[in-house]
Amino acid sequence: MEALSHKFWLLPTFTDERGPLTILEDTTLPFSPKRLYFLYDVKAKRGGHAHLKEEEVFVCIRGTFTARIHDGKQWHQFEMTEPGMALYTNALVWHEFDNFSPDAIMLAVSSTNYDGQKEYILDHNEFLQLCSKKS
Repeated sequence: MEALSHKFWLLPTFTDERGPLTILEDTTLPFSPKRLYFLYDVKAKRGGHAHLKEEEVFVCIRGTFTARIHDGKQWHQFEMTEPGMALYTNALVWHEFDNFSPDAIMLAVSSTNYDGQKEYILDHNEFLQLCSKKS
């Protein structure tokens, strides 16, 4: 069975008279989180890399943006248009984000602590070569 490279879903949200509450917990994540970070006031494309071992979940908190991933075989595009939309990427999945609305906030949940760019793949051709060797 082939490992899951990505998943796109809407996080569970509960709404009452006070407003919505969206849940992100261990039962909604495919890994145990080690690090959280968020992007806002984005002026240019973000991402544009893959990781050798890191898994991530990207969550739309506010506004809109476009997520594009390459799983080693083909491109997939996801329009992140509402709070709670989540995109999981496994290791060796190229990811990039653009078309951020002025009010966009993206939360990223990572399976690893930050180690500089030691395990990053920054060149798309190198990424494709690694994926072809893996197949």
